[in-house]
Amino acid sequence: MPDQNDFDFPKDLFDARRELHEIHAQLRTMQADRPWSVEPNDGWDDSAKWYPSVRPATEGWSAEDTAAYTALQERARELSAFVITHKFWGEVAAAERADARSKLIHATQPAPAEPAATG
Repeated sequence: MPDQNDFDFPKDLFDARRELHEIHAQLRTMQADRPWSVEPNDGWDDSAKWYPSVRPATEGWSAEDTAAYTALQERARELSAFVITHKFWGEVAAAERADARSKLIHATQPAPAEPAATG
């Protein structure tokens, strides 16, 4: 199996994959910081059922938040298409392609955040 250094990823491919990680992080942050439903919803309380489910009422997201989220989703689709169809993959042997894609993903992931110091 080839080592990560065996693949010389083109800069445009590497940069696009790195940006895709950043976009996904922004999307996750938006989802975590906003109401659970984009649209206004009365919520529900099915806590008495065999599989409890409770959601509070929400007014949904603002038009600005929805537009920003939609723009990020569109950018993620553009980057995904660019990465998936990049000509580099045609230069990698078919047997090594999955490994190369995995190595690209790992090589472009941001470093994990350091836990906050306590004490």
